[in-house]
Amino acid sequence: MKYKARYALILLFLICFSFSSKAQTTLTFEKCLEIAFENNLRIKNAEISEKITQYQHKSAITKLLPDITGSASNNYSWGRGIDPSTNSFVDQEFKSYSGGFNTGLNLFSGFKNINSIKLAKQELEENKTTIQKLKNEITIEIATKYTNILYLEEIIKSNEEQIKSTQKQLELNQSKFELGYIPESDIFKIKSQLANEQLTLINNTNLLSLNDLELKQLLNIPYSQNLILIPIEEKLFSKLNLDTKNESIINSAVEQNPEFKLSLINQKKSKINLALSRALFFPSLNASFGVNSAYSNNNLLFDFNQQLKNNLSYGLSFSLSIPLFSQFQNHFKVKENKLNYKQAFIDTEIERNRLSKVVIQALNDANASFSKYESSLSALEYSKKSYEADVLKLELGKISTNEFINTKNIFINNQAELIRSKYELMFNQSLVSFYMNNKFEF
Repeated sequence: MKYKARYALILLFLICFSFSSKAQTTLTFEKCLEIAFENNLRIKNAEISEKITQYQHKSAITKLLPDITGSASNNYSWGRGIDPSTNSFVDQEFKSYSGGFNTGLNLFSGFKNINSIKLAKQELEENKTTIQKLKNEITIEIATKYTNILYLEEIIKSNEEQIKSTQKQLELNQSKFELGYIPESDIFKIKSQLANEQLTLINNTNLLSLNDLELKQLLNIPYSQNLILIPIEEKLFSKLNLDTKNESIINSAVEQNPEFKLSLINQKKSKINLALSRALFFPSLNASFGVNSAYSNNNLLFDFNQQLKNNLSYGLSFSLSIPLFSQFQNHFKVKENKLNYKQAFIDTEIERNRLSKVVIQALNDANASFSKYESSLSALEYSKKSYEADVLKLELGKISTNEFINTKNIFINNQAELIRSKYELMFNQSLVSFYMNNKFEF
């Protein structure tokens, strides 16, 4: 019985471990990106749009081919009518059948079909670039949430350590109060400090839950799934050697950005639309060819095959359509598209300036966050020494509770600032690398 109970406990442990391992998912930043690119709803929607434009592009190409139609009809007639086999009037009941094939081909329309293909191709490129733009946006969003979660997890550990330290100070002051060494007001001050630290812990925990939820939405995974993020490997930080006044570096970063590429595609589309509007002034030439035949059961001299052969007819025709007057609609359409084309050039330059500002700001932020990180290191080092010294002074009764709380708050703030500046530096330097190399790496 003892062995059976032991085996049952081992089995229960394995089952619990199995369930807990299934409920938890350990992810690196790269794995988060992989899942998001596969599952994110915005990307899926953009990929469907890309497939639609692929079919539209193929449809524009096939418009260069001739169209072919077949026709067939069955006619039942009684009374006076025309016999299709003799083309003479008859006054009797008969049946007739006719059918044929017809084809049409546009020979010239001011290069409208060619430009329509070019426009469809640009729209396909636009959708592909839009997908890349979405992936870039989602990459930055995931990087933001990832670093926020790691920062909050680390700051929460710091909060919990601070609370433990304050609780010990409260126990020490409680003993001193009972011995009559300090007034009761010192107890209240430590309790107030403890309450503030607990409130900070609650706020940070709520922020962690919010960031965790937002990350799951980006990855499009169940909210109930427990995520464990692999911490970013810390490295020896150094200042980026990139000059914000170096135009070649800035332009290189801008020109590979999908948002700038979209502005260039829009510029090309505007040019093609201008060519399409000019095509309205050109004549349109079309050719058509047809083969038709007929059969009637009223003609007893020839059988079915002979009638089809005898009634076989061919037709070849050309039609020319010349636009003479369109109430100036075509004229104004060209004028409008000329202005759209000029506007597209201006929009491209506006986008270049906007992205240049974004890249330069990212460089400035990275440099500033490095300086901020170095200052935070120094500030924490000195405030820690001051705090440790005041802990001893408080125990010996050489400083007041107010002085100690003030020293501890400075230490707490510097500790939080160092953690914040560390993750801020990681993110900002990786963001600059992303703009320069189109790859986000921590």
